[in-house]
Amino acid sequence: MSFRALMISGILFAAGSAYAAESTHKLAEAGKLPAAVSKEIAGTINPQGLLLAGPDGPVCEIWLAKELPIKANFKPTLAVKYPFQPGQLIGVLKVSAKSDYTDFRGQEMKAGVYTLRYGQQPQDGNHIGTSELADFLLALPAKKDIDPKPIVGFDKLAQRSAGAVGSTHPAIFSLLPTQKAGPKSTVQHDEDHEFWIISTSVNGKSGDKTEKVALRMIAIGKGAE
Repeated sequence: MSFRALMISGILFAAGSAYAAESTHKLAEAGKLPAAVSKEIAGTINPQGLLLAGPDGPVCEIWLAKELPIKANFKPTLAVKYPFQPGQLIGVLKVSAKSDYTDFRGQEMKAGVYTLRYGQQPQDGNHIGTSELADFLLALPAKKDIDPKPIVGFDKLAQRSAGAVGSTHPAIFSLLPTQKAGPKSTVQHDEDHEFWIISTSVNGKSGDKTEKVALRMIAIGKGAE
């Protein structure tokens, strides 16, 4: 499946879509950070996370970094909306048992713990011109991703992420264009695409300046095939 097919849904969403009046998915406080996370990474993660639950119970839990370095004087472009460095550690994901969880490609993710790192769609012969949006998160098996330092090089990042789903393709989650960070985290339903979107924020720091960075992630749902 091409990135064009995967990311076009995010573009359509950004243009505007209706949300369901009544949400069948809810956000709650996550449990304790899993022991599978290395001590080095755990030290960078905010212990207060989010639990996303559906009608049948918990689906996943997400913990974000306590503070993230961001690019100074960052200005969003048509393709890049987030001020992060590719390969940068963003947080931790725990997939709940019996949740039938998939990434944005529709690849099955087994119950377990994963790190989340920021990535950008490669501008190469396979991807150039396929999408106007470049931002996404890649999931990596937490037991193998133990160093919080950025992973340099998309090929290395993608290869390690592919291990999360036993595939040749990385496990990805689409990031949508951001709005101003709200006072609390929310989950919203995009009925047109059957997406469940978590809107939250993370502390960003550039030099001596700190600010809230809004983050919107399609936590449940897959792109059009």
